[in-house]
Amino acid sequence: MAPSDSAAPLPPAALAAFLRGCERRGAVFAELQCGDAERGDVALAAALRAFRGKAATLPMVDWPARFWSLLVATPQLRADGPQARWPGAFAALARPAPADRAALLLRLAGGLQEAEAAGVLGLDSGAYRDALARACPRDTLGHPDAAAWRLLADAIQQHLRELPADRLAKLARLREEALAGARIAAAVVPPATAPSVSPAPRRWPWILLAAGVLLAAVAAGLWWWRGAGLPSSTMPQALPTDEPGVSVLPPDPVIASIELPPPEAPAARAQPVTSPEAHPDFLLLVDAEDEAYAREADFLAWYVAGAGAASAPTAETGDADAAR
Repeated sequence: MAPSDSAAPLPPAALAAFLRGCERRGAVFAELQCGDAERGDVALAAALRAFRGKAATLPMVDWPARFWSLLVATPQLRADGPQARWPGAFAALARPAPADRAALLLRLAGGLQEAEAAGVLGLDSGAYRDALARACPRDTLGHPDAAAWRLLADAIQQHLRELPADRLAKLARLREEALAGARIAAAVVPPATAPSVSPAPRRWPWILLAAGVLLAAVAAGLWWWRGAGLPSSTMPQALPTDEPGVSVLPPDPVIASIELPPPEAPAARAQPVTSPEAHPDFLLLVDAEDEAYAREADFLAWYVAGAGAASAPTAETGDADAAR
């Protein structure tokens, strides 16, 4: 009896790495080929399972061509799905036939070179170029539109980079199912297998009772500490005074307080400003020449006094002059 797929040994790491590297491009290729993401994921899952069974008999260099050949040959991608739609920037993909659209998407989504894409489709180079030309976006005159080609290529690359997290998780699950050879159930614990937990006994009444007793004890301790049971004036005398090193607490000091006098207005420290005109020597100060004379007043007074004495005639001199 042949062993089942689930009993097969674990796949090599190279196979897992290969599937991980091509699952994102394969998912986008399948989605845009049939115009439906769900239908494309079904085709991708079938191609992953088929490739796992054939990879062991092929050299690794032939793995990409075989994987893409299996994906293109899936029934879901050989015709447009019933809910096929290409919105927004992917509108140009609705015009070509499915075979021509596959030739275009193998280049833009799959990232294959011309010879590789032609080999996947089983075409020679000329036939592949014709299919690629038929799928190329065209302008209103029917000529190939290079700008529309670039816009379509950029939109596909952006879609590859921005796959949502739930879609990536689904692709990872499809890969793991293909590697395991069986469908992996969702990691949900059924209610029947959940461990039964016996209901805990109702202990809350006893907890409430213990809490009440504890609160009463705390309240009684606070009441005793505040001196409700012992006057505060007798508490210091309760300490022993005959033991060495122990003394009675001194009485509370009497703190006397007096009221401070109201604040007085500060005395004026600056002298009042005096007008210059009130100065007694104002006229002398404003006249620079008179001020110079004033500074030499003592000399000038001496000079005037001396000059007058020298020029006044004496009695003897007068008599002599009269005799002459």
